[in-house]
Amino acid sequence: MSNDAIEILENVFWTLVGTVRYYIARKMQRLRITFTKSEEARFIGNLDLHRAWERTMRRVGADMVFSQGFNPSPKLQLASALPLGITSEAEVLDVWLNERVEIDDFGVQITEVLPPGIQIRKIREAKLGEKSLQSRLCAVEYVVEMRDSKLIREIELEVKKLLSRQTVMRKRRGKDYDLRPLIETLEVKRAKPGNADLHMRLSARPGFTGRPEEVISALGMASTWMHRTALIFVDKDY
Repeated sequence: MSNDAIEILENVFWTLVGTVRYYIARKMQRLRITFTKSEEARFIGNLDLHRAWERTMRRVGADMVFSQGFNPSPKLQLASALPLGITSEAEVLDVWLNERVEIDDFGVQITEVLPPGIQIRKIREAKLGEKSLQSRLCAVEYVVEMRDSKLIREIELEVKKLLSRQTVMRKRRGKDYDLRPLIETLEVKRAKPGNADLHMRLSARPGFTGRPEEVISALGMASTWMHRTALIFVDKDY
């Protein structure tokens, strides 16, 4: 066979491959689900949460896209692992489907089979080629209810001292790290009479993530309740 004939066959082959990929992509759908995690679900760990969503999708008959390789798994992607024991109103999950669904009907179906303590706030379609949620996440926001006998003024003073420090060295998993650059904002807000809440925004970049319990510990205080209120993405879109 001549080189020209081989080249023609190669062009035909790759044209067919491109056509197949195009029509597959037309049928596929990437859904972004924003959901809450309340008291009933706050001790469900990240791995178990991922499994719970997989079971939910199977129960409604969702035709999920699977990864390639020896151990294929459904293509589900949580934006950020939520520390155990913390509630949230801003968790985000992406799921890839082989067949397109009507979003409102799909939301009703999965709401009926979700585990207790998990509730959908919003479902929308995301672009198939969009970067991963984790790669776009830059910060997270928390509200922490303080369990401390100190006056609000004293708590404000401790916060001011912490923020004025150049470094706040902590140890996690046997390694020293500086907590201070991970704290983007930290302020005290009055809650019910005599109580104070801490509102904080912490960095959530790969290898550069702050944890609310570490901030509370660095202040030398204790809390009764921690709640995640927002995930902040670099493009401010989720």
